Amino acid sequence: MTRKDTDALLAELTDEIPIQHDPEFLRRLAANFGDIATLYRRLYGARPDWKESLHDLVRMLAGAYRARPVQLKELDRTRERNPRWYLDHSIVSTMVYVDRFAGDLRGMERKIPYFHELGVNLIHIMPILDYPDERNDGGYAVRDYRAVRAEFGTTEDLSEFARLLHDEGMYLELDFVVNHCSDEHEWAVRARRGEKRYQDYFFMYEDRVIPDAFERSLPEVFPETAPGNFTWVPEIGRWVMTVFHEYQWDLNFSNPDVLSEMLDTMFFLVSLGVDVVRMDAVPYLWKRIGTTSQNLEEAHRVMQLFHACARVVAPGVVFVAEAIVQPHEIVRYFGENEYAGRECEVAYNASLMVLLWDAIATGGTRLLRRGLEAIPDVPDGVTWLTYLRCHDDIGLGYDDNDIRAVGFDPTAHRAFIVEYFTGHYPGSDACGAPFMYNPKTRDARISGTAASLAGLETAIASRDPERIGLAIDRVIMLYSLVFSIGGIPIVYYGDEIATLNDYSYTEKRATRSDNRWMHRPTIDWATAALRSIEGTVENRVFTAISRLIAVRKTRPEFAGSMRVVETFDEHVLGFVRDADRSRILVLANVSPQPRTIDSSVIRFSGIGPDVRDIAFTRPVSSHEGTMSLPPYGFYWMCGV
Repeated sequence: MTRKDTDALLAELTDEIPIQHDPEFLRRLAANFGDIATLYRRLYGARPDWKESLHDLVRMLAGAYRARPVQLKELDRTRERNPRWYLDHSIVSTMVYVDRFAGDLRGMERKIPYFHELGVNLIHIMPILDYPDERNDGGYAVRDYRAVRAEFGTTEDLSEFARLLHDEGMYLELDFVVNHCSDEHEWAVRARRGEKRYQDYFFMYEDRVIPDAFERSLPEVFPETAPGNFTWVPEIGRWVMTVFHEYQWDLNFSNPDVLSEMLDTMFFLVSLGVDVVRMDAVPYLWKRIGTTSQNLEEAHRVMQLFHACARVVAPGVVFVAEAIVQPHEIVRYFGENEYAGRECEVAYNASLMVLLWDAIATGGTRLLRRGLEAIPDVPDGVTWLTYLRCHDDIGLGYDDNDIRAVGFDPTAHRAFIVEYFTGHYPGSDACGAPFMYNPKTRDARISGTAASLAGLETAIASRDPERIGLAIDRVIMLYSLVFSIGGIPIVYYGDEIATLNDYSYTEKRATRSDNRWMHRPTIDWATAALRSIEGTVENRVFTAISRLIAVRKTRPEFAGSMRVVETFDEHVLGFVRDADRSRILVLANVSPQPRTIDSSVIRFSGIGPDVRDIAFTRPVSSHEGTMSLPPYGFYWMCGV
């Protein structure tokens, strides 16, 4: 659409909407309407009623703006003056299950001092919106987007928690399950009753002709527990698209009513005080026969529309793309071409997680280094989420070409990684479990907490202090990379006190078939209290991680550029972080043996010749032109 076209459309709308005299709303609408109208027409322009639907959308935006609380409007104005607030290197995230971490939202309020003690300030609470007791996919099958599940509290409790975080200079992140809803959601219930309006919110077919056409190219997300992508609903005699589980009905974004409903729902949630919205499963937002129905251009347009509309109603909010796909596809969720930097401000660096664990299994940095060097360039003003563990499994999403390039066979290497982290490979202390083994592809993913995957569970059982020490050092070294590689680092809850696998999930019908619950632990606060007792495992890990977070917050280099450097030792990773005229050299030994490298690495990195370690203010071990790193040792070095 031309500027003249969009200006004419905007003139029509501003005569109709009930907030035409609010200069702030009109300023933001005018600034973003070109994108909104253009994207809307690209998605829905083939419909004869697309202009009327667009008018309805703008009326909804006006209502959402009017309903936004005064204090959040003021926060929006502050962030408009500092639109890249989320790029601050002092931001460190954690993600927690409310019930398993603190009981409920009131309990979360009481844990704010703990967050301060650790040093995290972006609190991502896992799904708490109303979901069924069973058949809920850990909360990702939402029954009511506008209600908090009763066991966690109320929407008022959520809003109060957000307010308290803001008072403490912290931020709240919440999941928004945008691709699908529970089959118990009101829309699904009404569709099951036969209401045509709500049946059109989903993909429904009376026979298998279209479902079979889809299935020929659709992959399976959960091949063990939810094979196929369609579920038969006998009450209405239709097949419903259910890409994830049979009780999660995919929403049909080719229907503009669905877009409007989900936008309005999102604005309800962010007006409770949410700062960061994790947009769940965004690669799946658009479906087309003959494709994998992932990462389609229309899915990006939907996300760009979400972004443009948010800039009108709640410009202080940022989006996280939950896109666990190949790096060249992930980077597209930051926006491309004229929408570069205007889709999602943050995305998960999904490949980094498996590359870090790969380094532990192989004791080498070949794949990790290649992965770091291959991270695509991103638009200005966006960033990654960097993490070692999360609530999900570890998917082996390597690029086959990268695996071959470093001398491994892709199939054999993936099999080795699964064997290693499930403790079946000779010499491995790892204690994980395979997740979603696919007999067709012989592929699997991995479950387990960071500490158990790093060998601590096995080491503690052996009562061998040396093995325990090595496992602790593995965890700390891995987190030293998470904190220094770049982006917003995440400390997955429990990792800071070396929490082991929780096997109680096998005792509950709702969770026993999903071993990811072994790394979604219930925190034992008596055990957590051991972090204050010197010499305990909890103390050694918590002290180190909180120290690294504190140091990171003082160093602007960790928000600067990153460049991999040659260490001439495949067991030692090296990279430089730059900001203005200051520089930090990071070295990390990923092997269980001490390594000695040439001190010229320091000189060539541009920080030498005299250096100091800032991670733990310890001397750098060097001798006659060489430098030593103990097993799983690391340095954050800068010039004296």
